[in-house]
Amino acid sequence: MSGEQSETNREPSELPRLDRLVIAVLLRGRGAEFVVGDLVERFDSDLADADMRRGAHRRLRRGVLASALAWWRPSAVAARRGAGNAGTAEGGARCATPHDHGDGRGEMLGTWIQDLRIAARSLVRRPGFSAGVALTLGLGIGATTTIFSVVDGVLLRSLPYAEPDAIVAVGTTFPTREWDDEEAGLQHLAGISMRNFMDYRERTRSFEALAGAEVTNVLLPDVGTGPELAAAAMVSTEFFEILGVTPALGRLFLPDEHEYGAAGVFLISWGAWQRRYASDPDVIGRGMSGSDAGGVIVGVLPRDFDPPEHLFSVAPEFWMPLQPDNPRYADRGRRSLGLVGRLAEGVTPLQARAEARGIATALATEYPEGNVYPDGSYFGIGVNDLHAQTVGTSGRTLRIFLGAAAMLLLLASMNAATLLLARALDRVQELGVRMALGAGRGRVVRLLMSEACLLTIAGGVIGVGFAYAGVWAFLQYAPASIPRMTTVAVDGRVLALAAAVSLGAGIAAGLVPAMRLSRGAAWSRAAASARSSSEPTSRLRSSLVGGQVAVAVVLLSGAGLLFTSFVRIVSVEPGFEPDGLISLNVGLKRPGAEEEPAWQGWDLVLAEVSGIPGVESVAGTSNPPFQDPFWAPRLLLPGDSPETRREGIAGFSVTPGYLETIGTRLVSGRGIERLDGPDAEAVALVNETFVRTQLGGAEAIDVIVTQSEGGVDTPIRIVGIVEDVVQRSADQGPQAAIYVPYTQSEWPFVQVVVRTSLAAETIIPELRTAIARFNPIVSPRDVRTMRDRMSASRTNPRFQAMLIGAFAVIALLLASAGLYGSLSHAVGRRKREMGVRMALGAERRGVLGLVVREGLKVALGGLALGLIGTFWATRVLTDFLFGVEPNDPLTLAGVALVLGTVSLLACLLPARRATAVDPVEVLRAE
Repeated sequence: MSGEQSETNREPSELPRLDRLVIAVLLRGRGAEFVVGDLVERFDSDLADADMRRGAHRRLRRGVLASALAWWRPSAVAARRGAGNAGTAEGGARCATPHDHGDGRGEMLGTWIQDLRIAARSLVRRPGFSAGVALTLGLGIGATTTIFSVVDGVLLRSLPYAEPDAIVAVGTTFPTREWDDEEAGLQHLAGISMRNFMDYRERTRSFEALAGAEVTNVLLPDVGTGPELAAAAMVSTEFFEILGVTPALGRLFLPDEHEYGAAGVFLISWGAWQRRYASDPDVIGRGMSGSDAGGVIVGVLPRDFDPPEHLFSVAPEFWMPLQPDNPRYADRGRRSLGLVGRLAEGVTPLQARAEARGIATALATEYPEGNVYPDGSYFGIGVNDLHAQTVGTSGRTLRIFLGAAAMLLLLASMNAATLLLARALDRVQELGVRMALGAGRGRVVRLLMSEACLLTIAGGVIGVGFAYAGVWAFLQYAPASIPRMTTVAVDGRVLALAAAVSLGAGIAAGLVPAMRLSRGAAWSRAAASARSSSEPTSRLRSSLVGGQVAVAVVLLSGAGLLFTSFVRIVSVEPGFEPDGLISLNVGLKRPGAEEEPAWQGWDLVLAEVSGIPGVESVAGTSNPPFQDPFWAPRLLLPGDSPETRREGIAGFSVTPGYLETIGTRLVSGRGIERLDGPDAEAVALVNETFVRTQLGGAEAIDVIVTQSEGGVDTPIRIVGIVEDVVQRSADQGPQAAIYVPYTQSEWPFVQVVVRTSLAAETIIPELRTAIARFNPIVSPRDVRTMRDRMSASRTNPRFQAMLIGAFAVIALLLASAGLYGSLSHAVGRRKREMGVRMALGAERRGVLGLVVREGLKVALGGLALGLIGTFWATRVLTDFLFGVEPNDPLTLAGVALVLGTVSLLACLLPARRATAVDPVEVLRAE
């Protein structure tokens, strides 16, 4: 855009009087305005080029005479008079004129083609201007298309199952946390017990079918690369029927294979068939002896089968029949199943949800053990639409992204409209001549819109290129919490939207100057506006620039709030020393090993790791920091009635030395010691939040709390208070926590925490080797530095701030470019006025101030409008902010300061150009 500044700021040239007379006499009638327009445009272009200026008048006269001779050729006259549908000249040859297409529609098509040719020539002569408008539109179209690709793949596309609208997710609801998103009607669903599932399936009338699934693992035999633990699932009879899945090879499970003790059978995923069995068509019937779950493969699932994401965080490779009569499912407190169901015809999810509440009440009455809390509240049964359950709360985030992209597209369209309006103002004489020679208002509008359409096509192509790059980047950097990312792509639906968006943006940008400058009496006023800043066209241009600034303010404010929130999340003290800390998850189940208490397995693992050179200290825990606690103990404090239920307490099992290893502080009392064995008095540590929220800040040491687990009440003495440590993520804050000795709890795995001064890439292979000595079958999982864990917990806020921030930076650049370009164009058209002012005694400083004041007036008006819009728009960010309010005055003041500074710089450059006008040259020209 800047490359064209010298051209677009120059006033339109005046044709010599003799040439104007020749044109008025000789070039008249239909189509003459386009011939004259080309002559005027070419003459104007020659004068703008220093190398071509010398012969400009000579080339103009030659062009006028040549055009007049061609205009009055017999064939041209016959064509203009519409000499029959044949349109022939002498000798029977057809006269090839743009208007001769045989009927009215053909003539209109020919006129459009001629308009497009003229517009294309005009744009080619000004490559800098054309590239600037196309790139501006491309940025807006690309951003919108990118985000729509994601929204389309995640939110709009149906799930890849048969009749997906009839499929729902079913699960247990907790009395204190029934909703994930009450406003959206999304219930919080947890696992359900097998007994409750079977009773519910028998009593419900809302479903055609209901199926359960449980996540598990399969230990695969060594095939040369070592044993491997693979993701697997157990599903009930109707699972694949509900989803409408037909195997690619083999068959599904038979009813008798779901009976306890039946011969083992497997279905395998398409990916497992390719990777593990080299797409062998004879895989059906192959045994899996050597695995910890023997059986034969009976089928291969289809390539396009994606299991419901709300059930499986990792897609299973192996599928087995769920056996409801297995004794391990006898306990109604074992809530390990996720459910999917197909609604009966005519039943809605709300109706199924209402029925589920009634059944849950009846089950709580009939089977209180495992279903009812001591205070009388009970577990419910919830129902969600499967699509809503899959998308979860990510839909709100994506809608915010789409809104930001739409605002950027609006800003880009206003920027393009500003540039096209400036371009049209520079063509006042050319367009005025066209209208004087017979071109109607519609014809002029069509010519201007033809240019806008060509620029829109170019912008659309650029935008699609940006969209492909944007979708690739989104897939690379998007957080794992956004579901269905495998369905995101720039496909036909997205390209159709890109075409529609391009068309809409181009029409919006082109209509503004076309409608403003095509009014019948507008040309004299437009010519006068070259020296006036108060003419309606100038006010329109100021309104467009002010609108750009307002949109930029809203986007910058949103980005500023998200960035401030992210900074405050990062600045939260974790309560321990993360540097030099590595954690890894080790399973204690070893095939062939004798049964032993879990804590003895912990000791063996820690002994292997502690002997590694470079390990300064090692400890074990059920959960390291920055991970969801697995254990939520039910505790009663002194004075609590048996019906009391205290929620939100996180439980941790730890070894002696755990606090020292992670680098947290013991506030008072003592820590966990070796003497706290399985037969010793039950003891515990609590954190500061526990003392504040559960004990009201009272003395905690030696307080006896009661743990109620499986119908057994165990008194536990509090022996120490620990500094608060972040458990899940910094933005969620610490929750009340209790730490018990590992010898007084049973956990089938251990999270080993290692402090070392060695680099992670050096020590991690040694850790894996040590764990292999303990368990050569199953490798450790989730091996990460604590810094990596902390970074992963910040993925969502970081990504949100980065994406909205990128939109905001683009908006700032476009708004400042629009302000700069508008002022530069106005200064160029008013240089005579500036010269006269200085010739009459005005100081250069005064002229500088005049231009800056006019620019800042527009910018400050847009800033004020944007701040008003911000107070409304940023409320949608409330749930995404941490430690900052949606209308934080410091953030908004910072946005105003940044935008004000950028606007001032954008005003100073054209203002300095205005002071460089030579008044002597201006007066000589006058």
